[in-house]
Amino acid sequence: MPDYTKRWIELRRRERHANGNWSCHYVIFEFGARAWRCKKGCADGIYRTPEEAEAAALTQAQRLIDSLQSAVSVS
Repeated sequence: MPDYTKRWIELRRRERHANGNWSCHYVIFEFGARAWRCKKGCADGIYRTPEEAEAAALTQAQRLIDSLQSAVSVS
């Protein structure tokens, strides 16, 4: 995934559950001057296809980044 507000989002581990639904995990990488950090998560919800799960994971990761940006702007 390309740079999203100076962070890198990587979608990982699409999983199919026993009930037939899918989930998708994401990792957000942030590169700083001295080190890098990462935040891991998984899309909330129930998804019928792997594509729906991936889209939800990407959207959730972007929202998390946006909320972090808002918190930094307010401080």
